Amino acid sequence: MSKILREPLLHFLFLGLLLFGLFDLVAGPPGGSERRVVISQAMSNEMAQGFQATWQRPPTPEELKALVDTRVREELLYREGVALGLDRDDPVIRRRVAQKVEVMAEESALSDAIDDAELERYLQRNAQRYALPAEVAFEQVLFAPDTHGAQLQANLASGLQRLQAGAAAEQVGDRTQLPARVEATPADLVAREFGEPFAAALPELPLGSWAGPVASGFGWHLVRLQSLTPARPASLKDVRKAVERDWENERRMQAKQAYYEQLGERYEVIIEPVSPVGEARQ
Repeated sequence: MSKILREPLLHFLFLGLLLFGLFDLVAGPPGGSERRVVISQAMSNEMAQGFQATWQRPPTPEELKALVDTRVREELLYREGVALGLDRDDPVIRRRVAQKVEVMAEESALSDAIDDAELERYLQRNAQRYALPAEVAFEQVLFAPDTHGAQLQANLASGLQRLQAGAAAEQVGDRTQLPARVEATPADLVAREFGEPFAAALPELPLGSWAGPVASGFGWHLVRLQSLTPARPASLKDVRKAVERDWENERRMQAKQAYYEQLGERYEVIIEPVSPVGEARQ
């Protein structure tokens, strides 16, 4: 007998009978659908799935009954509140309902699969937004003003001569936490670390030889530019994820605006003038 009671099939049968009993309880007599609350099988499944996602196990019959009871309680209280007009003139409820309608309008624009040709046209219309920045690779040696004082310019000139004559970079300049060598890196990332003036000066330097000095927020640098890849337009392959995200967002905004304009045609909107503050208080 105990083995039969442990059978999963028996548990499912019991759970089904329990749900049918609850359906009969909340459905009420035939007719009068406005006074009827129905907890459908799909709703029960959704509650059970939500429980399992949270607790990593299916609910027991008692737990599922508690979930259904809570849902029925919420529905009854919600309907009674609507009947009493509690949903009217409540800015929180009004805003929440408006947001849900906007989401529905936005989602209606995303039923079609993303088309590569449309994404390509979107990319071309917004080419500047997705343009790939220049990439640079370089070596640098820092001369900090606080360290060199009045001898800064002379030491920079001497250091440049030594580097051009073949001296090792680590034997020239000051010790620093800045990288002595920067591999091919987008210019905007170089600007984050060394500053905009430094990054802007790099493309003007000769390729493959030591030059400078170049100013940064840390001091003055002698720099050997190793490579320079100019800024260029991006291909869809380069920036596909960003284009998909922005295209989808634009479609959502367009759908929401179109839906709002359709609503404006279906309603007459009357905006009365605002009374002067003094009159409003009387």
